[in-house]
Amino acid sequence: MLMFMQVQQPKTVEEAHALMVKQKMAPILAGGCWTRLGNRKWPMVIDLSELGLRYIEEDETEYRIGAMATQRDVEVYEPFKTFCRGVLPKAVKDILGVQFRSMATMGGSVAAKFGFSDIIPALLALRAEVRLFEAGRMPIEQYLTYGTRDLLLEIIVPKQEVPVAIEALRKSTSDFPYLTGSARLDDQGYSVYIGCRPGKPALATKACQLINEKGLDALDEAVTLIQEELSFQSNSHAGAEYRLEMAKNMFKRLVKEVAQWK
Repeated sequence: MLMFMQVQQPKTVEEAHALMVKQKMAPILAGGCWTRLGNRKWPMVIDLSELGLRYIEEDETEYRIGAMATQRDVEVYEPFKTFCRGVLPKAVKDILGVQFRSMATMGGSVAAKFGFSDIIPALLALRAEVRLFEAGRMPIEQYLTYGTRDLLLEIIVPKQEVPVAIEALRKSTSDFPYLTGSARLDDQGYSVYIGCRPGKPALATKACQLINEKGLDALDEAVTLIQEELSFQSNSHAGAEYRLEMAKNMFKRLVKEVAQWK
């Protein structure tokens, strides 16, 4: 249950950012679905619902997803159903139920940088960016290691129809995934990200370099490099060795899927 003594509802992004800087320990409510699961009593929370950040817009070159747009907004947004074969609706459709996805926001899902995120791997494959109040635009891959407390305003997805694929392994429908992954194939070659190890998604750099140099015939050789560059741990959802073996198989499936795009 979410408990707090005071709630601040700023009306402008400038006011919200100033509050974030001043109240460094106050949690940010951008849907608050995960914060509600805790039992801590907060002196103050900062609610972003009045900032007008719930939107999905597009122009000729990019989609812009406001931080307060919900997962359900993305799921039903008509252009996303065909963009890159519906990768974004596919990324959110198994996250709990419709009621949850109607409350959980895209900005909150990205800003939390959860290792079990279904959404972040898809955004990495799409070469998405985020726009922050203070730091401006940056690639989402860079944002995952960005440590400054800043206000995420929107997620920006380039309109590039390139081969991408995503996958999430679960013990049962609507459960948290115990392994996630995504792949992209473009002029630079293959890029494959593995997440929920249980850490944040990371690029399998050496494995990708090998298949980029030698082709798909080197897939079996490439997956042996995953253990060298990515760490795997055990938790209540899966063991480290099991995650590693599943990651090797996932890597192969994702690479083959983007290779077969027509």
